[in-house]
Amino acid sequence: MDEPATFKRLRNADVAVIHDDVDETYWWLLRSLPAIHYLGFETFTYPTSWRTLNTGGQFQSYSQQYDYLEYEYKVLGQIEEEAFDDDLVVISNEYYESETQYSVDHLVSRYSSVPETLLIVTDSKRFTPRGGQRPLYQEQFVEAVGSYQRLYNGFESIYENAGWGFPLLDTMNIFLHDNANIYAFVTGQSIETTEELFDVLPDAPYLPLYSVFGQIFGREDEFGTVPLSEDDVEGLERWLRRRVEWDRKTARDIAQSLNRAVGEEGKTFDPSYVPRSPKVHEARQEAKSINPDESSIHKRYRSWLEEEFL
Repeated sequence: MDEPATFKRLRNADVAVIHDDVDETYWWLLRSLPAIHYLGFETFTYPTSWRTLNTGGQFQSYSQQYDYLEYEYKVLGQIEEEAFDDDLVVISNEYYESETQYSVDHLVSRYSSVPETLLIVTDSKRFTPRGGQRPLYQEQFVEAVGSYQRLYNGFESIYENAGWGFPLLDTMNIFLHDNANIYAFVTGQSIETTEELFDVLPDAPYLPLYSVFGQIFGREDEFGTVPLSEDDVEGLERWLRRRVEWDRKTARDIAQSLNRAVGEEGKTFDPSYVPRSPKVHEARQEAKSINPDESSIHKRYRSWLEEEFL
């Protein structure tokens, strides 16, 4: 099928803006990152605390940062001049724009005069850069894409046309749909909610989502995984809520469940065990039936199953 017009408008824009009307203003915003990454955007910036297990205290550490998918992350306040040679995605909200020093106003000015694209994803259609006279979407030089729902719907059509679809009923995070699709392909068992996905995750080391938890629970400079401290479990709860549309209780329950799984079974999320796992071997055998030339989705799924843990 032809690529949705929205995708082309994004790639051709100097400055573009998408608003994601999340129910939880301070959470969920990173659910859009996989979709934008799949469009070919490789460089992202958003608050560094969203990549850590910090709990919001006065003394926060940013030395350990985690995320799935391979993209380049930059700290908004440390973007160098050469960064403007590449497209850039900023994910932020009105609080960070108005109440912190991390405004996007200088980026808007810079990218409006270069051929590369600046894409801003924010929580409100009325988002106005500091010092601006009107909402960003009303500026003549800005491509107002509309809501993230429009982008998501475009991908949903592409996935359905490729024979995969979006199986999860409670998320707009496409990477989570990818994992649910792969799980169903390998096991023959469909799952319909994000909670179900995370329930099966500890026993599905072939899923691309699995590897980031190897980093989160891993021992520094050692093999194996260990349970998190109570503070870090709370931090994991917050990390999850940035990416998955959960309330606090659900995220806490999932974080505690993952932590228990590591404590009960020493091999859970252990990267050194994954290549030896019979389930990974079986998944790689199943991957041979995926034709990577059929679509970019088929190609991505086969690559994940065959190469992720080599």
